[in-house]
Formats: sequence, structure tokens, C-alpha cells
Amino acid sequence: MAPFIPTLQQQSILAHSLDCHARVLAGPGTGKSATLVALIDQMLSGTDPPRIRLLTFTRAATGELAKKVSAHPATVAERPSTIHSFAISVLVRNPGSGDLPEPLRIADDWEYEEIVRPTLARRARVTVNRLDQLVREMAANWESLLTEEDPRVTPEERSRFHGAWGEHHTIYAYTLLHELPYALRKALRDHPDLAGVGYDLLIVDEYQDLNACDLDVIRLISERGCSIIGAGDDDQSIYSFRKAAPEGIRRFPDDYPGAADYPLSITQRCGSRIIEWASHIIEGDPDRPPRPRLEPAPGSPPGEVAFLSFAGQVSEARGIARLIQKLVDAEGIPPAEILVLLRTDYRGNFSRPIKVELNRVGIPHSDPDVVERMLAEPNNRRLLEIFRLVVHRQDSLAWAALLKMTSGIGDGFSDYIYERARSLRRQFGQALLAAYEEDFPAAPVAAARRARELIESVLTWLNAHPGPEECEIGWGQWIVETAGGEVVPPPSEDLRELLTALDDLAEPDVTLGRYLSQIAPLGKDRAANESEGVRIMSMAAAKGLTVRATIIGALDEGIMPRPNADFAEERRLLYVATTRAKEVVYGTWARRRTGPTARAGTPRVIERRSHSHFLSGGPVESQDGVGYIQARWGRG
Repeated sequence: MAPFIPTLQQQSILAHSLDCHARVLAGPGTGKSATLVALIDQMLSGTDPPRIRLLTFTRAATGELAKKVSAHPATVAERPSTIHSFAISVLVRNPGSGDLPEPLRIADDWEYEEIVRPTLARRARVTVNRLDQLVREMAANWESLLTEEDPRVTPEERSRFHGAWGEHHTIYAYTLLHELPYALRKALRDHPDLAGVGYDLLIVDEYQDLNACDLDVIRLISERGCSIIGAGDDDQSIYSFRKAAPEGIRRFPDDYPGAADYPLSITQRCGSRIIEWASHIIEGDPDRPPRPRLEPAPGSPPGEVAFLSFAGQVSEARGIARLIQKLVDAEGIPPAEILVLLRTDYRGNFSRPIKVELNRVGIPHSDPDVVERMLAEPNNRRLLEIFRLVVHRQDSLAWAALLKMTSGIGDGFSDYIYERARSLRRQFGQALLAAYEEDFPAAPVAAARRARELIESVLTWLNAHPGPEECEIGWGQWIVETAGGEVVPPPSEDLRELLTALDDLAEPDVTLGRYLSQIAPLGKDRAANESEGVRIMSMAAAKGLTVRATIIGALDEGIMPRPNADFAEERRLLYVATTRAKEVVYGTWARRRTGPTARAGTPRVIERRSHSHFLSGGPVESQDGVGYIQARWGRG
């Protein structure tokens, strides 16, 4: 790792006093994270080191910060974590403080889709699509701290849902990820003696990604005598779907009077032509507050930019694959250093043709859903759920999942256990094991027999394989070595590799339960960040990544910006996409479209199309893509 040599702007941050709040307003690639880690290292090098915690929003950003922290020997602050992980650590340390079912158990994506969603919909007597609307509304209220009602939902449905949710949430004993900051906020408000929040300095990276609930959590911690450094970039605020807005970081000086303000505007990442194009995009927002313009570091190469049109969606996909092939073969850029970014990709309508063309020319590409499919494989899922029972033998979601995966046990039997749990005021797992002890009175006979066989085999295995309190070899390795046989099948080869790899990525001193909760999110991050092929993803998913080349596809008007979206956020999204690359940025669009891609955004099937008005009048004019490729690299 190259030594950190601070710029004049960064030196101002390193001179910051611990007893003062501060905002670091930093453009992409300006060394924000490296500067913050150097500041922590400097503060902790003294004789009386302060208590410091470093938080961020995304797991990817947390991982990058963790690498930078580990390179500084004096940095003994707790490992960087997300807001959600921080909430878990505090709530687990203070049982009962967050008004959540205990023990704290986060439903993963498979469990939510296969267990929570259908059973909650049945209990609330709504379709699963209507349930999705109701859950989104509830989550939005947690995130915004407001009461916002979806006009498509009737008052009767809403009341019935909330009653069903409260009951279901308790019986299946799970927590949704959306709930955690809201529960932490409640704990902070209700318990002045809350353990685990006593810091002298809280550094919050990616501050622009915080919503109203997150911001209130930070404020409540500050009121306990903690200084706050909020670092981020309002130009990269793109998470309005979770109620985050650029106003959060913009009003930091008002929220924390007397706060120091540190701009970082010299990027070490992007070439000058890339910055020029990105600046044109973001500065097109007339309501954007003035701030120092992003500048290239002295001696930075200009970089290559081009805005390319193609006749239709087929020729666009072929052109993108051709550009990638030339970048790899002629320019020596590895496929893993190339991103293809899309505003939308419903059912793979935009990415699928690109993948077909990449396959045709032999360029590898990543599969963003590989971890999700791996964890849904029946043997892998059974393994994961049984190890959940190693942690907590009455884990309701784990038992419900095992029942669902066992042939001959249908929804009727699960509803029978649910009703017993409801009448006895117990959790589902407790009610299932109690009914087993009573030989399932009044249960469907065939299903009861299969459930009995399942429970007996699992309990026998659990009795023979108690989980250790601590694990020196790593939980992933322990799971691999412990699994195997008819009851707990061995992990698939790709899951085996993931489990052992996560031993190096998981938080230190993590419990088995916490390790199991991190398999899906950390696995997805690892798949995205360590791919050996071209990564094709949404613009939003690329936030935090740095590569050598980026191709931004489908920059048609009506797709970017989307017709009913907030145009200011759409600009910020395109700005994020444009500033991922160090050397090359290409944008593409199609002059006509047919089929599914023609119906995205503003439908225009066969009709002539125009490119995004965000790019009009800018430093890069549209030109024919086929002609550009031939002129740049010849016809070969």
C-alpha cells in the first residue's frame, strides 16, 4: 500500500480537534476514507487515546474501511461497522431495550420470501403483492419518522395488517433489517444508561446515505457527550428509496452548531475529461448548493470518454461487448476492472443481451445472483437452518424452514402449529417442540408422522453436535468439518469455499449466530467485489467501487432519467456511475428499440428515440458507436 501523503485539504482534517463536531464534504476519489483513518490513527497514538467508533452505511464501504484501518498499527478503535451492525451490537448487549422479539434473529432473504412473506399474507388475509405494499409503507414510516399512507391501501387492510404483523412478528420471533435503526433509536430514547454507546468520537462515513431515523440515532448519541464527524457527498445521495436525502449532510452545520467544515475536492481517481463530463451532469441541477468543483490531481491523465449511439438494442449490446473486447485485448484492462452499469434491468431485459454477446466473444462476466441461488439450494439451506438450531434450539424460522422443505408437510400443518403458538402465547419453535412431546394432538396424521421423523432426527443430531462457545479455527471451517451425513448434508463446493473465506471477512470474536447472519450479505459483497469477470450491475449498486473502465448503457431519454423519478436524484445517480472509473468512461444509447427494453421507462416501441437530456450541451457529444469503434481500433 502506498504511503498516505496528505494534501493541504486533508492536512486541515488531520488538525481537527476532538472536542468539536465536523463535516467532511468530499467528492468521489478525494481520499476521504484514507484521511479519516489517518485521523483516527493520529488520535489513538497519544498517551490517553479517546474512545472512537467508525460507522458507515454500506457493507462494501465498511470492508474497504476495515482494510485501511488494519494497515495502521495505532488504530485500535473497534472494527468499522454499518449502522445496522452497530444497532445489533447495542441491542444484543442491552436485552429488552429495543422492543424486539428475543433472541434477536434477522430473517435472511430466503426466509423472508419463503416463510415470512407467504405466512404473514395468509394471516393478514391479503395477497403477497398487497403485503409488499404494506411492508414498504411500514418500513418507510420507520425510516422517515413520519406517518405516510399508501393511497392504494384501504384503512381496513392497514389495520388488519398491523394487527397480524404484531402477532406474526412475535410468534415467528424474527426481526427485519429495516427495524434495527428504529429499535436502536427507541432504546437510546428510553434508556439513558444504555451500554455500548459511550464514545468520545463517532465518525460516520457516507453520511449522505442516512435517513431521518439514522440521523436521529446519531443525534441521540451525540447528546451523551460524543463528538460527531459526518463525512460524505451530497452529490452521491442516491438512496431515496430508504428515505435518505442530500439535505441530511447539507444541514449538518445547522444540526451541530459550531461544527468545522472541511471540503475535499481534489480527486485521485478520475482523469480530467471524466471529471469534466461528470461535473456537467451534476451541475445541471439548478437547485444544487454551490460548492468547490471537483478537480483532478496534478499530473492526472485526461482519461478517455465517449458517448455512443447504436441503431437498436441488439447493436447496442453487441457494441458494448465489442468495446469490452477491445479494452481487454487491445488496452490490457482485465475484465474484473470493467463495469457495465444500467439504470434499470427488469427481468434481465437489458443485461441478458449483453451477456449473450460477451459469451459469444469469450469474455467472462460475473453472476450477481450466484450467492442467492447457492443459499437457496435445498441441501445448503437445510444445513444453514440446522446450524441455526445449534445456536438456539427453538429457533422458529429455522423449524418453519425445515418443515417447508420436508415433503408431506404442507401449509396446513404449519398453520396448525401457528394456531397452537397463538393460543398458548408461545413462539412457533416452542409450540412445535411442545406439540411433538404431546404427539401432535388433532394434527393431520400423515403430516404429523413426517414432522415427528424430522424432529427426532434433527434433535438426535443436535444432541451429538453441541456448538462450542468459541471457535479458534473459524466458524466457517467448523461448519464444514461438522456437517456431513443424511441429517445435515455437506455444503456444496461453492458454499464450502464461501464459508471458509468468510472466516477472514467476518467481525472478530463473532458468535456463531452472528456469523450465520453474515453469510448472505458478506457473500454477496464478496461475489461483487472479487469477480474475475466483467461486472454488470445497477448504477446504485456500483457506489463505492473503483475500476479502470465503465460503460454506462441505455442512456436514452425516458430511461435515464426515469419519467416519474426525482430528476435531481437521477442526476446524482448518473454522476455516481460516471465517477467510478479511473481511465475510461463510455455511455451508450439506442436510436430505436423494440421488445422489452423499448417498454422500460417511457415506452417508445420502434419510434425514434433521443439520448438523455442530462448529457445535452455537455463536453461530450453523441457519435455513432460502430464508427467510433472502427476509427479507434480498426475493423478487426
